[in-house]
Amino acid sequence: MKLEEIVKEMGELTGESTTQVISFVGAGGKTSCMLELARSLAKQGKKVLVTTTTHMEHPVRIGEIGCVDASGAEILEELEKRGWVIAGSKAKHPEKITGLPVSVWEQVRTHTDCILVEADGAKRFPVKVPGAKEPVIPKECTHIFLVAGASALGRPLEEICFRLKEAETILMCQENRKCEESLRKQILTEELLGALLEKGYVEPLRTEFPKAKLAVIFNQADILPCAEKSKNNLQKMLMVPVFLHGWKKEVHAIYLAAGFSRRFGGNKLLAFLEDKPMYLHLLERLKKLQQEKKLQSLTVVTQYEEILDTMQKEEIQAVKNEQSILGISSSLKLGLKTAFYTWQQNCKRRETEHYYMFFVADQPFLKKQTIEEFLTAFLRTQKGIGCVAHEGKYGNPVIFHEKYVPELLKLEGDQGGKRVLNRHLKDVFAFEVEEEKELMDIDRR
Repeated sequence: MKLEEIVKEMGELTGESTTQVISFVGAGGKTSCMLELARSLAKQGKKVLVTTTTHMEHPVRIGEIGCVDASGAEILEELEKRGWVIAGSKAKHPEKITGLPVSVWEQVRTHTDCILVEADGAKRFPVKVPGAKEPVIPKECTHIFLVAGASALGRPLEEICFRLKEAETILMCQENRKCEESLRKQILTEELLGALLEKGYVEPLRTEFPKAKLAVIFNQADILPCAEKSKNNLQKMLMVPVFLHGWKKEVHAIYLAAGFSRRFGGNKLLAFLEDKPMYLHLLERLKKLQQEKKLQSLTVVTQYEEILDTMQKEEIQAVKNEQSILGISSSLKLGLKTAFYTWQQNCKRRETEHYYMFFVADQPFLKKQTIEEFLTAFLRTQKGIGCVAHEGKYGNPVIFHEKYVPELLKLEGDQGGKRVLNRHLKDVFAFEVEEEKELMDIDRR
């Protein structure tokens, strides 16, 4: 369900103010939801301010022009130009912004149709139980959307929950259990999630903000095998309405491991780095991301039997490139066709947008967290191409919207995806990383 439809179904509060103030709390995609709603409301001619009472990503990190440390007049001017804007104050961490000064908030609020507030922090976990002073919701709030990520289902609580101690307290009270270790290992179900949300958020929020419209947004619903069933199971545990919302964006990872290692003096992909072959370092992180449902599929392209054998044992989809001599384009196109065929065979809904993300096997220092942050930031931007960069220098991985598939399939020889990227620089989002080492590909011993 679209967020603008959820707002409409929830209804508006009647009162002196005509400004809707919608607070997003919880975890599992708050910022993405806010940006989606801001864009859709702006298309309807509304002026929409996106801000925070805690911390949120700096606009530059999500590919947007924002108003940071701007005056109320400057923010309103930007609203007139674009219809919506992200605004806040500089934070101690350069990748974040904090809330607006009270004077600026008051000036802007009275001239805005809708304000979307990120009122909670979750450190990228898909589920959260709030601490004692959380969330931080403005007194003018008219709607509260409690977000929870469906990707948390079926996974141990210790892997997916922010504020684990608070979660354990709720569960021990609910079930009169005393074994913290067993609670941490407990697999999250809809019923368990509902108990955490009801006790952690719904009950205190209904008391503190009795007039505000409160609902749960069950986000990432597209990954659920039976979304309506999951929603109904969750709804049984909650005293407020539950709405399904999906990202409708699927990312297919293609792992290029077919090079000849001419400068290395031997097969570098099979050469041991620390305790295992070089190609396994990054691949293991990608497999974990697929298990966490952040990657829809994972395809390895290689010419080496040793890698193919390992992929078969690990149950990772792999395809042999018999024409590696033709250059990197042959591996790129083979991986692309294989990934495309895979989702077609799985009968994915055509209205879903597909993205193809290319990784190279000789980049062992790229962190899982960097991939997650890059992917999250890119999917918020509405750009068609994204890449990781250090001090403006583009590197891998590179991701392409499906609209670029025809161009990618026309590449020849040693032409890689960067050839297509350079033709469409206005549609490129570059995600800056602090450590140059993460972008390093190993060419020599």
